[in-house]
Amino acid sequence: MTTYHLDLGDNQTEALDSVTQLTLAGTELDIDAFAATDAKAPVPLWGDVVLARGDSRHQATTTWVEDVENTDTHQDVILIAGDPADPTSRRIRLVDAWASSSYHLDEDDDPDAFMITFADIAVEK
Repeated sequence: MTTYHLDLGDNQTEALDSVTQLTLAGTELDIDAFAATDAKAPVPLWGDVVLARGDSRHQATTTWVEDVENTDTHQDVILIAGDPADPTSRRIRLVDAWASSSYHLDEDDDPDAFMITFADIAVEK
């Protein structure tokens, strides 16, 4: 499995434990296989994806995720497949994305996993 990072922009990048359940227009796809493509569609590919956080958490991600379902938090975000410092790492742009739900595995308020819903997706080189 590829290592993924979530990039919220402005050097706000967080390493993820896993990226699963990529669903595009109602169809579940393997994220690694999708990242390896040059996927381009004539219509927006809306969907969602579940991200599990690692031990090193960026405060910007926590703040963004805790504001679940807030339409003011919609923004483009990037999933980086591989090393964020490597310019050859694939980047998956999630257009008009927001945290649509969060999952807490322990007693603290910091979400351990969350679902991102988006209006469109594109693989960038």
